[in-house]
Amino acid sequence: MITEDRLSDVLSEFARTLVTDFPIQAILDHLVQRIVDILPIEASGVSLISPTTHPRFIAGSDESATQYESLQTALAEGPCIAAYETGEPISIPNLAEDDRFPRFAESALAVGLVAVFTFPLRNEGRCLGALDLYRTTAGPLHERDMAAAQTLADVATAYLLNAQARQAKTDLVATVSHELRTPMTSITGFIELLHDGDAGPLTHDQERFIEAIQRNSDRLTALADDLLDLATLEEVTANREQVPVDLGQVISAVQATLEPVIAARHVEVTFAIPDAPVVVRGDYEDLGSLVSNLVTNAMKFTEDGGWVRCALHDVFGHACLEVSDNGLGIPEEEQEELFSRFFRSSTALEHAIQGSGLGLTIVDSIVKSHGGDISVVSKHLGGSAFTVNLPLIDA
Repeated sequence: MITEDRLSDVLSEFARTLVTDFPIQAILDHLVQRIVDILPIEASGVSLISPTTHPRFIAGSDESATQYESLQTALAEGPCIAAYETGEPISIPNLAEDDRFPRFAESALAVGLVAVFTFPLRNEGRCLGALDLYRTTAGPLHERDMAAAQTLADVATAYLLNAQARQAKTDLVATVSHELRTPMTSITGFIELLHDGDAGPLTHDQERFIEAIQRNSDRLTALADDLLDLATLEEVTANREQVPVDLGQVISAVQATLEPVIAARHVEVTFAIPDAPVVVRGDYEDLGSLVSNLVTNAMKFTEDGGWVRCALHDVFGHACLEVSDNGLGIPEEEQEELFSRFFRSSTALEHAIQGSGLGLTIVDSIVKSHGGDISVVSKHLGGSAFTVNLPLIDA
């Protein structure tokens, strides 16, 4: 029988799951594994169901649980579907003595399943699916275990609704980004035709107007790119394979890519990379975006004659990336919002510094997906220093 302490521990884990923005499948996988650990059952499964589709997500603590879940879907019969439809838990201590789901019972008993206890994933009149607990021996679950299972199902439902809302927002952002890029590509193409003189020579005023159109077109394109990067990052991070990556090589590649940008500014930009490899587990492109965003952000907020430094160190088993500058800095009272989406500091607004307010959000998301942390030390008109720590692995 479950104790209050063990239930409290699992609920705390789910709270951390919500904070870390786990995707839907990860939440389901975590749920079924932890329930098997704390309740007197052999397996656990969960299915998300909608009124018009078969289960969209299925998770099982092992292969047998996944088989039991899929069996109910294939037969369109079983306690999982019934709990979803009624919003009420279902207890079947012995399938051989229960006549509510005859086809499911016959098939389940044939593969060794004896008892099933099902709990709806419900929230304020809405049901997303059901959680199934499986046993290969007959007998009821203790009342406290039944209550604990329903509590976990209810809490998981709240987190699933949160994850679905995030996914819907991500899908919307991705769609809007794609739709923005299409007309921007067309506008850029027509601007090039005008510059090339295809429509005849341009007057001085017309040249100025076209340059203004080009600048604003570039801003919108950059915004669409940032939105798409953020949406794509959030969608695939959890399933993206991470491999050993030399962070020094990543920085060198970013340095080469940014050479034209650096050459166009009167800012001293330096890169310090150790000779020995600094290897982390991650995604090469994401880590490149991390470095590029930090360096270009520092350049953006550093006036002509200033400096930007990008340095990599091996510090106590961590790869320590520091990007610092002597630029405009960030007021201390605004630093808590620095990694929020679309946040624009008063410094940026005062100096009319262009940007989407998404660069540091992307950085923060990449750092978290690589098991690291990021901090900032800054003050108004006193420069900034961003420090990223990522766990090292053996080269």
